[in-house]
Amino acid sequence: MAEQDDVFDAIAEFNRSYLTLAQRLLHADREVAKQQLGMSDEVASIVAGLTPEQIEVLADRRELFCEFRDESSPGLA
Repeated sequence: MAEQDDVFDAIAEFNRSYLTLAQRLLHADREVAKQQLGMSDEVASIVAGLTPEQIEVLADRRELFCEFRDESSPGLA
């Protein structure tokens, strides 16, 4: 059980970092960030407007908040 809790803690920390980075990117250059993050206008607006408290709630959902895309992976272009 402790190992599973460690995994959930790691997922929460990853989500927290991802959402914080996404907000920073969106505030710096929204269009570039949307493309890099693969976000629609609607999702970008929601993420950009999240409060720190909302980020904490979302981060603790026990599943990754983002998904990995292979379109930009080396050798797959």
